[in-house]
Amino acid sequence: MKKRTLNAVGFLCFVLGTNGMLAQNYEPTKELVKKHTVMEQYEPDMILSVDEREQLKEKHKNLIAKRKSVLDTLDISERRRQRLLRVLSKSPFSNELNKAMADIEFEDETDNQ
Repeated sequence: MKKRTLNAVGFLCFVLGTNGMLAQNYEPTKELVKKHTVMEQYEPDMILSVDEREQLKEKHKNLIAKRKSVLDTLDISERRRQRLLRVLSKSPFSNELNKAMADIEFEDETDNQ
């Protein structure tokens, strides 16, 4: 019994120690934009440059963050808020979410006038 307990404690220490060591070497990966796309081989004048694609990706991230903050502050039912946040995380530019955001923005504009 003692030997089994001692082995279990030793194994637990080993697992926790290696986990700590791996966490020290962890470097989060930066989202990369491909330098070359397949379409670029055939239609190079139709493709955006890498810088433009990075700016577009950053714009999309900012738009998603803005929409999330708007959804968090809305006076709607918790169930609808959770559903819209789920839709936002799965497909940020879906028709359902765009319609909800348009209704919200339209309500804001009428309140301001």
